[in-house]
Amino acid sequence: MDEYSSIYSQPKTPRLKQEGFPDSIGDQHEKALIDENGEEDKKMASTEGTTGDSRSTPLTVSIPTFENVQALPTPMTYTPLSPGNLSMSPIDQSSLNIPKRRSHARLLDDMLSVTQSNQRVVSELIAPANLSPQRVVSLPTVTEEALVNDSVDSDNYTKEPYFPESSSSTEKCDDDIFQGFLLDHWDRPLLWKKVRPIGSGNFSTVLLYELMDQSNPKLKQVAVKRLKYPEELSNVEQINTSLRYKETLSRLENSLTRELQVLKSLNHPCIVKLLGINNPIFVTSKKPLRDLIKKTPRALPPCDMIMSYCPAGDLLAAVMARNGRLEAWLIQRIFTEVVLAVKYLHENSIIHRDLKLENILLKYSFDDINSFRDSPIYCKQNFIELADFGLCKKIENNEMCTARCGSEDYVSPEILMGVPYDGHLSDTWALGVILYSLFEDRLPFDPPPNASARQRSRATSHRIARFDWRWYRLSDDKTNVGKQIVENTLTRKNQRWSINEIYESPFVKTIADTLSFS
Repeated sequence: MDEYSSIYSQPKTPRLKQEGFPDSIGDQHEKALIDENGEEDKKMASTEGTTGDSRSTPLTVSIPTFENVQALPTPMTYTPLSPGNLSMSPIDQSSLNIPKRRSHARLLDDMLSVTQSNQRVVSELIAPANLSPQRVVSLPTVTEEALVNDSVDSDNYTKEPYFPESSSSTEKCDDDIFQGFLLDHWDRPLLWKKVRPIGSGNFSTVLLYELMDQSNPKLKQVAVKRLKYPEELSNVEQINTSLRYKETLSRLENSLTRELQVLKSLNHPCIVKLLGINNPIFVTSKKPLRDLIKKTPRALPPCDMIMSYCPAGDLLAAVMARNGRLEAWLIQRIFTEVVLAVKYLHENSIIHRDLKLENILLKYSFDDINSFRDSPIYCKQNFIELADFGLCKKIENNEMCTARCGSEDYVSPEILMGVPYDGHLSDTWALGVILYSLFEDRLPFDPPPNASARQRSRATSHRIARFDWRWYRLSDDKTNVGKQIVENTLTRKNQRWSINEIYESPFVKTIADTLSFS
């Protein structure tokens, strides 16, 4: 049974026997197939009756409809974690239709519990809201072919793997004491004491640590992102016998080194900082996992990234705490900082590919930010940091991406359709989703308020592919200049704004010009 079989499973219209027509005409006429360009399959013409001049159009024609189709064919190469028996989507279709516990009167969900279910790490610091199990297609590794320039310049790596003299102690990463090295200060290990866990997901756990000697106030509190290895890599001994094990390890290693090298190269106030690592080999070797496995062949090496800490958590949690009611000036200020961060990335040929509310971290609470409004600090201090670079990529000019990755509510139509896409424009699409969500207190491609059962049954991916969104709260607001950004980003790729066009819009530029840190 092919992928179009379900389309033609509808009952056929009965045909009555007609006088003067051969009985074989109706039987030989095959149903027309419709390809993705909307043309009839040429098989129809080749199989019609050809006896004499008796070729005729059948008296009844059954025309298929697409009302029940909820996923379009996507000729993609999926990640190694995707099931091999799926030809149309990397996750089970039923999971796309799980009703979200969201009300149009509130943003997304009640954040009543923290999930440890099948979601990607949606924040570097705080656990995500329990939205729905595995609605996102955000994966720890991608299958794009690595280019020479796919990661940061190879000059960043040492020729030989570097093992510090105390490297054995770096693996003593118990629940209470953590030892790590600051970047480029490999001769002096520092000790941190665990405070509490602050986030967990399928592929990492994030914990809050405090510096034990208090010698550097800037390092007093750090977020340690601890890598979780896929279950299929648990048996290290397979590295010498299993080709699949080697391939999975290689993909994970490439993804990890890409993230670390990109983070190491970034320096912007509105982007999370990579401060250090538990073992320098992770940033000095091209193949750190394999090098460390050779050194300790019976166990996978722990990988702990020392990151800057944002005490106020992520933007999604903060918005929910206010029931989705944010002042216009606050939305404008926060979104401007996000645009500054993405603009910096794009200017350095880096695409993020996982922009969402959960990956925007707050250094201060909304109340603190409000208290700064009449103070000089308001224009001198950034309030957010963009986080989670697990899907980022350094690209060449005009390079098109092919990895089908990201979080479903935020991915652009071209990613869903499985065609090569411009990573810059997929990022600006996600910015449009973020701004709409802040304005409307709902995601743009959720079922509309008071939707019928049929509307709610349609997958989010279908609404995205059809650009099926509209204004509700701001439908009659003619003065909000931020609406222009949403309307020019949640649109077709040939009409979509670039990050520079977003930056030059009055909504962003008027605020950006007042900031001294930008």
